[in-house]
Amino acid sequence: MRILRGVAVVAVAGWLGIMAFFSFGVAPLVFKTIDRAVAGQAVAAVLPRYYVWGLVLCGIALAACVVQTVSGSEGRLRPLIGAGLCGAMCGLLVWASTAVMPRAEAARRSRDDEAFARAHRASVQLNSATMLTGAALLVLETLSRSARRDR
Repeated sequence: MRILRGVAVVAVAGWLGIMAFFSFGVAPLVFKTIDRAVAGQAVAAVLPRYYVWGLVLCGIALAACVVQTVSGSEGRLRPLIGAGLCGAMCGLLVWASTAVMPRAEAARRSRDDEAFARAHRASVQLNSATMLTGAALLVLETLSRSARRDR
């Protein structure tokens, strides 16, 4: 079951890395270096794959946590909490990709700046919540490993 814990941690850490790189590195640089309208199109073109990768990685982590929970070989509480956190991450990503992203894209195409600003704000909030949830999972795993080593 240690392998499954490792898989969950690597998947979530990988997704957090992708999120941070895109949110704090790529997107700001694109908007800083090229025309705003073209930058918006470029970022909009990347977002569907961004969300697919997030769902794949969080889905892998969720599956690993569920298998750990069902097996019960290392207890059930930690993997159950992990599964809940991974499920929350998947839910946030689905919401962002199926509800918020289409609203933002429609607003961008119709040049409705107010609607776009609302959708973008919601997207940033969902992205932040997903990052915090993933960080919580990594903290949970780190603390549970430290407690196990101390025994």
